[in-house]
Amino acid sequence: MNNITLFFLLFLSHISYSQITEGQKFCEENKDGSYFPVSNLNFKKKVLWAKTYYNETKGESKVMAGKTYFEFRQEWENKNVALLYLREENGVVYQYDESDKKESVRYDPAFETGHSWKSADGKDHYKIISYQGELRTPYCEYKKLLVIEADVSFGKYKFYYLKGVGYIGATKDDKLISCITPE
Repeated sequence: MNNITLFFLLFLSHISYSQITEGQKFCEENKDGSYFPVSNLNFKKKVLWAKTYYNETKGESKVMAGKTYFEFRQEWENKNVALLYLREENGVVYQYDESDKKESVRYDPAFETGHSWKSADGKDHYKIISYQGELRTPYCEYKKLLVIEADVSFGKYKFYYLKGVGYIGATKDDKLISCITPE
């Protein structure tokens, strides 16, 4: 898997950390939850991506640059493994890039529609498109989604997040390219 593809897949799932809470149905939000539920204790999610998939699980915490991050392990269908490091502080979610030794804001609940920001290295650009987005997947018809546009070196994408669940899917040129499964 080339580096660009791996980076994109890491970005895609940067916030796909969720566990549906007890009694919550797969397609429903958890009104008390976050769009980026980083600190869920038990977590496992299967994410379809194009013609493949990965299983994501939450690992142990790890201290980097003096801050504690949770490790998210993504094991792909072909057995490749990618690791993602996230932490939350005062509702703001940060991602640590081990190769650059830099931290980027992944999401801040104070961001309003239209707010844009860059990654720590300045290469990637993000923008809040909506907090009322909709997305139809083979499993659900979601409403009231946070939609973030990502303009990265290899394309422009929209990522969709459900409150209390986190990442639920992505589109490119308004076509579904990824979604979570109830498995």
